[in-house]
Amino acid sequence: MRKVLVFLLAVATFTACNNNPTADHKDTADSLKASGIAAILKADSAWSKASVAKSAADWLSYYADDAIMMPPNGNVCKDKASRDTSIKNMFATPGMSLAFQTTKADVCNSGELGYAVGVYQWSSKDPKGNDYHETGKYCETWKKQSDGSWKCIVDIWNADLPATK
Repeated sequence: MRKVLVFLLAVATFTACNNNPTADHKDTADSLKASGIAAILKADSAWSKASVAKSAADWLSYYADDAIMMPPNGNVCKDKASRDTSIKNMFATPGMSLAFQTTKADVCNSGELGYAVGVYQWSSKDPKGNDYHETGKYCETWKKQSDGSWKCIVDIWNADLPATK
């Protein structure tokens, strides 16, 4: 009987030592990261398609209600009204064309915050009616919403042009 108890104790100890909650946590974190990255990439691709379609309403739908937007050569937009005005003015620019591509995205281990960085191409007409082209880069911070969707909470973009004196 004693041999059976020692055997059962050894099995219980071995099982307890091999039950690695850290590995389970890592698998969960990896899964949250992967699904978050996929969701951000999908949303960012759809956001770019809204740009190509020249839909200000669709564009604005990718922002969380309290998002901060920092467009180039413009004021920081800290509320929905200022974002709406800025984006509607951007889409009203004569000859406006905008597309962007994410080059990297990542999500924190908790699966609640992430970012996307990438490049954009802008075309429009300048005030004299001449063609204007610009390339640039952007950085977006994304947050998972209570409904499981992802919304941009900080959006910053700027041109690759050299600073003027």
